[in-house]
Amino acid sequence: MSSKLVKKLLNQTNTQLESNDDTKHQSSSKSRKDAGSRSRTTVTHNITKEEAIQGHIQSILRLDSLVQEHTSTTAQKSFTRRSSDLKLQAKKQRRLKKSGGGASNSRSSSSSFSKQRQQPTFNKDKEKRKKDEEYYSDIARALKKAKKRSKK
Repeated sequence: MSSKLVKKLLNQTNTQLESNDDTKHQSSSKSRKDAGSRSRTTVTHNITKEEAIQGHIQSILRLDSLVQEHTSTTAQKSFTRRSSDLKLQAKKQRRLKKSGGGASNSRSSSSSFSKQRQQPTFNKDKEKRKKDEEYYSDIARALKKAKKRSKK
């Protein structure tokens, strides 16, 4: 329910209470006899100040219950959606911690890196030996192929 409807309801009740100075108020309600006809009848009845206040209170209570009913369902949906998002996020964080992956710039991540074993760094001599071995192994394969072809 919008605040405009609440304000309108309060204004209507306030105008009824202001016009009700003598504790009795005459109100006229108009109803149509037929949908196509234009003739209207007026019905008058007396409403006391207490009845007007009770009617106003009842309408406010109905409005309040409707607002509470609608907001509680949306609030509940929002809460469940938010909690499920938080659970998924926590699961992802736990998985990253277990796998040891994920690079971040926090103190906790640096302490987890310090627990890991030291890995060897780049070594020029090892790399040179590896390239030489690959080169000689390629030459050996090529010589074997050439030998097989020459035998045929």
